[in-house]
Amino acid sequence: MLKKWGMSCVLLVLLAGCFPITPEEEDQILEETDENQDEQVVEVVPQIITPDNYYQSVLYDGAYKHGESRGFGNSVVYNRLDLGQLEIGLTRIAQEYFDQENFFFREGQFIKRNTLNSWLMRYDEEDNPQGLNPALGEGGTMKEREENQPRYLSHILEHNYLVESENGQLNLGGIVIGLSMNSVYNFRVEDDQGRYNFYELPIPDDVIEREGQEIANEILARLRSDAMEEGAFQDVPIVFALFREQPRESVIPGHFIARSKAEPRSDLDRWQRINERYYLFPSSEANQEARNEADQFQRFKDDVQSFFDTFIGVVGKARYVDNQIQELQIEIPLRFQGKAEIVALSQYVASQIQQRFQGNYKVSVTITSVSGNTESIVVQNPNDEPFIHVFD
Repeated sequence: MLKKWGMSCVLLVLLAGCFPITPEEEDQILEETDENQDEQVVEVVPQIITPDNYYQSVLYDGAYKHGESRGFGNSVVYNRLDLGQLEIGLTRIAQEYFDQENFFFREGQFIKRNTLNSWLMRYDEEDNPQGLNPALGEGGTMKEREENQPRYLSHILEHNYLVESENGQLNLGGIVIGLSMNSVYNFRVEDDQGRYNFYELPIPDDVIEREGQEIANEILARLRSDAMEEGAFQDVPIVFALFREQPRESVIPGHFIARSKAEPRSDLDRWQRINERYYLFPSSEANQEARNEADQFQRFKDDVQSFFDTFIGVVGKARYVDNQIQELQIEIPLRFQGKAEIVALSQYVASQIQQRFQGNYKVSVTITSVSGNTESIVVQNPNDEPFIHVFD
């Protein structure tokens, strides 16, 4: 649902260095002097109650502070669906450890871009001793060497969570690290004629989990070392989550498979499995393993099809946790005919959502034109009436 964001009741604090952050009175005017040129006004975006229950973000001088890895994921994660699910899914993982009432969100600031790049590369004793992916394996050909030691780690995503202390300071209260792991290793090898041959190697799930846990232990040791922010993270809880990417051609995103928390000055606790996955509607897999929702979707699709005299493709993506559906996203692409038709279809879709999908989960429908533009959205949150917005 679209909401207007007011900026009333904003918490104003004064940043001195990286952290902690010292608050100032709301009506105090900051004056630049030689002694406080680096001071920043920090605002916590006011809380807006939504079914998704997002974290409040922290603004610096009225602007959102991007993470050190901004844009980096586009270069290392091939599937955009994977990257989006990694980012938003990591905040859901955080909610298991840092409640939204007391913690504020900020993109990761501590794993610097150059450091991230070196960590993601292969280990090399001389050229890149910080590499977290293994060195090339043994073999008579480069193809064999790549296959014997694939790159397991695709991306590292860091999130920071700030908490207000008793004396009114905002301190770093926790770090969450997402490790995006390859389920298929794609690589290329140059032949004698200078041409590239492309290969892919599936990686078993147990190997993904084993390698991911070993990498998490190594990253934890590096973050807790005295060389990282002078040992400041030794007293900060750090959470790790393993994300399994989908193959490049997949039309559904990957999912998280495990998580673990390291308490201050402690190692990672026992890893907890995450039973999360996505289904595409319609598909034979959904028909077999998510029969109830697959039947509901098919009836909805037939309803939409009856609205037109030509065939319209309707596709859905559903997220499941512990075998229970959490959210269903539907897309209806059509040839744009006019706003009146868009309004009529949106109204019809809203009515059919209420009839066909009866459950405690969110259903959202996006109606797009042949050019890819979004024409309207219809959203039904649990226990709410559908919401319609038609774009001008």
